[in-house]
Amino acid sequence: MVEPQKIETELLAFLQREIFAPETALTPETDLIAAGFDSMSLVRVLLFVETQYGFWMPEGEINGATLKNVRGLAATVARLQHAT
Repeated sequence: MVEPQKIETELLAFLQREIFAPETALTPETDLIAAGFDSMSLVRVLLFVETQYGFWMPEGEINGATLKNVRGLAATVARLQHAT
């Protein structure tokens, strides 16, 4: 199982590399929706999580609290990974 801090670092790097423009200042607490995170971004993140951590996030886990920032997303991924 991957530690939440490592998941946070990996998600942050993925988002900076694949989702947001290079000039977007992104931290673990950046509001993803306010920064421009959209439905296509979500699909890409879900595919990243599946590829990287081996599971698809259940629909009920995809909500405003989970997507508020990278820290919340990483915590959810860590919790779900531990449950599998």
